[in-house]
Amino acid sequence: MRIALALPGIDADQVELELLRAGHRIAWRAIDREELLRQLAEDAPDVVLVADDPAVATLDVVGAGDLLGVRTCLVRADDAASASARLLGVHDVLRAVPGRPVDLSVLRAPFDALDGGIDEAAAPRLRDAPGGPPAGSEPSGAATPGPWPLGPSAGGDDPAPSDPGAAPARRRAGRDPAAAARGDAASAGGGRAPGIRRPWGRSPRRRGGAATPPTSTESTPAPAPSAAPAASVDPRRPGRAAEPPPSEPATEPAPSTPAHRVIAVWGPAGAPGRTLIATTLAAELAARGLHVCLVDADTYGGTIAPSLGLLDEAPGFAAACRLAASDALDAGQLDRVSVDYGGSTAPFRVLTGIGRPHRWPELARDRVIGALEQARQWCDVVVVDVGFNLETDEELSSDLLSPRRNAATIAALRTADEVVAVGAADPVGITRLLRTHADLLETVTVEAVHVVVNRVRSSVLGVDPAGQVRQTLDRFGGIPNPLLIPDDAAAADAALLGARTVVDAAPRSPLRQGVAALADRLGYGAAAAPRRSAWGRMRRTG
Repeated sequence: MRIALALPGIDADQVELELLRAGHRIAWRAIDREELLRQLAEDAPDVVLVADDPAVATLDVVGAGDLLGVRTCLVRADDAASASARLLGVHDVLRAVPGRPVDLSVLRAPFDALDGGIDEAAAPRLRDAPGGPPAGSEPSGAATPGPWPLGPSAGGDDPAPSDPGAAPARRRAGRDPAAAARGDAASAGGGRAPGIRRPWGRSPRRRGGAATPPTSTESTPAPAPSAAPAASVDPRRPGRAAEPPPSEPATEPAPSTPAHRVIAVWGPAGAPGRTLIATTLAAELAARGLHVCLVDADTYGGTIAPSLGLLDEAPGFAAACRLAASDALDAGQLDRVSVDYGGSTAPFRVLTGIGRPHRWPELARDRVIGALEQARQWCDVVVVDVGFNLETDEELSSDLLSPRRNAATIAALRTADEVVAVGAADPVGITRLLRTHADLLETVTVEAVHVVVNRVRSSVLGVDPAGQVRQTLDRFGGIPNPLLIPDDAAAADAALLGARTVVDAAPRSPLRQGVAALADRLGYGAAAAPRRSAWGRMRRTG
């Protein structure tokens, strides 16, 4: 592996010696930010080791590495937590403490530094602290920490964390031929490399929904339905014992429920309610027993994280795209870079978007496609909130290799199995929807688009607002059967005030009922009957 060094203030000789002993090659060295950017442009290595110093660890350095396909790894000379790792969205932190061997396991593909996510990567490594257990002494069957663990294997058959056989079969060509050969041998016959399991303990399924029989490469045999694990932990609420499975089958998806689908939620400019519909739809599908991942792919103003009260210092979708560019994205990495929305009614996973619009080059077209395809296999449904702009004029620019800002939106729409177009129910919103609906049909690859008109009210449309909206869309846009959602400002404000979804904040609101009708139209059946809470019983009986 070709590695570049930019380590001002750190004993670079010690790091270089350890790298050479491990069989790596030193591509070049840099001492400041300007030289680092110039060297990256002239000769892109596989990995660049950057000191955790504001002089070289900057957003433009990380962004340049992302554009060139170069992994960026921060280097610290102590065991203190790294604030730059969280701010820069870098998940790999290498500890080069004087007088102690340098642990190079962070460089082992595919991104072993992501064990435990960015929080653990940025935090001090306690196993290397004085008095702690030596590095590499963890038991091979230890479960991976995180809010959605992949589950320990029965009998400790998983390979050790340092076992190269645990790497997935996919590799970038030419990076590590020996490891790629091992991955190809492990994935022969349709199986997966040892140690890689699907989340939530579900057996792998093909995209069409047919179950795939287990192979000999499966590290954990599927337990019998009647046998409960000795120490079961609720994956949705870490630290709590898992409740016994409910006797009613209504919370499980029906056998005819479509699985492994990507649903893109789009809307024209003017804030028609894309994010509100996307978050409510994700919560509604999760309430019906589906494992849902909500993705924020808006390159202009992603707001899913603040609307749900989630931290977006390290954008999860940008990290997933970076992993997809290196062919290192799998179920385990998706589980670690995503965050959990722990709603009381419908918890689901979230890949947060870029917090600052200038980071849009991280969401390149091929990266977005690869990340969404992996997320499709990771869970039952992927709901993607995309941007509004469908223009392709930027492809006429002179720099044919430069990234396109609208490529993330267009790639998500073309990857999606279902597309939902959201428009606002007012004269301006209907006009914008009609003008851009034709462009949307030319962009997507699906046969039909589900049109949703949000905030239908008589205060701006007069008498019979629903009839006027249907007649206008049918006459001027050829849209015969739009789904109309009434204006429900109280439910939307309650959800925004509590940083929750509408399903949790106002489960009986007209807004939630409208999105439930959208889920039915998408083919996911009726919602399971909600359980009556103790507080609801007290209000009824008291």
